[in-house]
Amino acid sequence: MIDYLKLRTRDVKTIHFLWNHPLLFFYSTKEFLLFDRETINLKQTKQYREILFELTKDALYIRFKPHYFFNDNLHNANDFNVSNSIQVLNDFAKLFNLKLKHLEIINMEFGLNVIIPEKLICVKDLLAYMIYHKQNEFRADRKYSYCIYSHSTNKKGIANVYKMIKAYAKGIQFPTYTDKNTFRFEIKSNRKRYINSLGIYTLDDLLKSQLYKFLCEMLLKEFDEILIIDIEAIPQISQNKLNRHYKRLNPFHWRKLFYRSRNVFKRHFNTYHRDLNTCETHLKKEIRKLISTKLDELNKDADSNYIYTQNCTLFNSEQITV
Repeated sequence: MIDYLKLRTRDVKTIHFLWNHPLLFFYSTKEFLLFDRETINLKQTKQYREILFELTKDALYIRFKPHYFFNDNLHNANDFNVSNSIQVLNDFAKLFNLKLKHLEIINMEFGLNVIIPEKLICVKDLLAYMIYHKQNEFRADRKYSYCIYSHSTNKKGIANVYKMIKAYAKGIQFPTYTDKNTFRFEIKSNRKRYINSLGIYTLDDLLKSQLYKFLCEMLLKEFDEILIIDIEAIPQISQNKLNRHYKRLNPFHWRKLFYRSRNVFKRHFNTYHRDLNTCETHLKKEIRKLISTKLDELNKDADSNYIYTQNCTLFNSEQITV
């Protein structure tokens, strides 16, 4: 579930304890500009098993990829369920003897991997047919092949990092570790305001299994807002309506609507899906079923089966009492 976290602490005792912890080793020292574009600040970085600890003048930041860590930092292509997430985070806190209330969560990514049956669609084609999330057009990621993301922009065209929707062909990225038709869907935010709206403030909140059910609901909610062009489905509607439906299979139709108004776009979005739902099934409906089923599996027995013991900790062999 939890793919990436950026944590921050301003607690002086926690900063001193972590920065001088014997498990950390020096990684780098860099200068960077503050938001005023004039002030130069210094950032020193230490590392523990690819968890980065960044010390600045005002705070200590921790960059942590729990899913990758669970797989010895090799990949995030397999299932990473709620119990796994809680175990990794709990082990991390236990290893460093941390007070979790001092670790604010300021960036976060969460999502899931789901294998798409090839007879339904090739994951490459699925990404091509996913063209909008709400009124935000999907763009190709320059860093990864077969990866798309969507976010709003301001009047200057600058990305709004409040909430981003991302989708990958995970099986192409990591063919050794998962089925080649594996699809990854996730939500990313670099803003505390969005993260706080999920009921998440500190690392302590991510140790509550009930919270993950809400995160699953959010993943489904955001998937429902995605526009997927379905060239195979034939809605059971009148010929006139069907002609209008076929026009909506052209991505340029939606781009023109976008420049008209948000209300017009949303009205066509709702009509398009209402027409699709006259079919016994269609692509988006089937993908949603797969995602919903996988989320249920990831949540299964999270409350009853997660028992934290020192013997099962992923960090146990290197624990140090300080």
